[in-house]
Amino acid sequence: MKRILSFIVALITMACAGTPAVQAGSIINEYLPEWAEIDVQLRHRYEWKSDFDFNKAVEDDKGFSLWRVRVSTLLKPTDDIRFFYQFQDSRITNDSIGGSKAAFEDWMETRQLWLQYIPTFTSIEPIDLTSAGFRFGRQELSYGAQRLLGGFNWSNIAQTFDAGKIILEFADGQFKLDFFAGDKTPNKSPRESDDLFDGSSNDDLAGYYGVYRHSDHLTVEQYMLHRNTEGKTVSFGQTGDGEVEDYTIGGRIKGIIPDTAFDFEIEAAKQFGNSGALDVDAQMAVFILGYTFDIPWKPRIAFEFDYASGDGNASDSERETFQNLYPTNHLFYGYMDFASLQNINNYRFQITAKPCPKLKLQADYHLIYLDTPDDNLYSAGRAIKRATAAGASSSVGQEIDLLVKYKVCDYANLMVGYSHFFAGDYLEDTGTAEDADFFYVQTVLSF
Repeated sequence: MKRILSFIVALITMACAGTPAVQAGSIINEYLPEWAEIDVQLRHRYEWKSDFDFNKAVEDDKGFSLWRVRVSTLLKPTDDIRFFYQFQDSRITNDSIGGSKAAFEDWMETRQLWLQYIPTFTSIEPIDLTSAGFRFGRQELSYGAQRLLGGFNWSNIAQTFDAGKIILEFADGQFKLDFFAGDKTPNKSPRESDDLFDGSSNDDLAGYYGVYRHSDHLTVEQYMLHRNTEGKTVSFGQTGDGEVEDYTIGGRIKGIIPDTAFDFEIEAAKQFGNSGALDVDAQMAVFILGYTFDIPWKPRIAFEFDYASGDGNASDSERETFQNLYPTNHLFYGYMDFASLQNINNYRFQITAKPCPKLKLQADYHLIYLDTPDDNLYSAGRAIKRATAAGASSSVGQEIDLLVKYKVCDYANLMVGYSHFFAGDYLEDTGTAEDADFFYVQTVLSF
């Protein structure tokens, strides 16, 4: 631990001292033509986890370092054409983790490789279409708040798709509409290359996402997402495993209430289709209300409620557990990643403040319940974290998350976090029910 912290301090010191090594990206770009850019990102995160199985009788404290290097190259031969390549190398060291490390490692991989062509032209009446084009290749698909479709960049590997996308803009960008289809990029193993468009993930996505910006204070979004696992079975706990082909139709509205310091966000979606031999009938909803005080430090308080349906009857012909699709769950349901947007009622209370422009403080308090205790607790990875039992309570527990973010200099950002989970009656009714702890330090150097 001491060596790791010393290394982090050395990296930050080198970055902020402006040494040629750390300024390499900026120096290289100075000598490149205007149509070419190179960016480099080095990320290290040390994590320490204690009793993530809710059982103090088993010695399972785990500490490890996650390393990620990204080198991105953007070519812009014309105003309309973009070619993007992103190399990524992800590794884990100093770890006490047994078994597969595929969730942490992916060596020397092509994370993104795409070609984009978006010509601009005179507005086409009467629809006021001002640009239309496409992006094709391995790419990150990230929309809205990332509750259903995101880059999952907290992960050491993150998430991409081998996909094609049609990009339309109306009224000079006031309304944007993307149509997309592709396969989720497989993570085969640290050493095996993830070949482009090989289809081995058996996880297809298609849909559209529309964004309308009425003003700087109001954004309205509407989407449809279609998932097809093409013969690959997906586990949904109480209702068993099955091939999934379902549709998620939803919308999101986010903005600021005029002439006030209140901000808000509302999102809801309905899910239907097939899951094995079962009919899908599920839904989700999110509500957030925040208030920012007009005083030094700009403190903001917020309340958030997250709902996703669970399945209360395992013997009927329906799967009512909402499917969380391809999200960045780490952002919302507790930083210990014990819950996802599946069979959940999450009450989140948050306060943030900025004592100075470079420093942000955040504290979250979560009250986590199951939508129905007849279904399971699903982790941020959408797998079963704890299977249910007859007569179990719906109270999963409470979580406190404390977070500090500091911009050390133009090249370096530092984040330190601590979380504690108070086990609830559901865990006691279904097995061991000890509290858990999580500590992490993350450094990102970008140049």
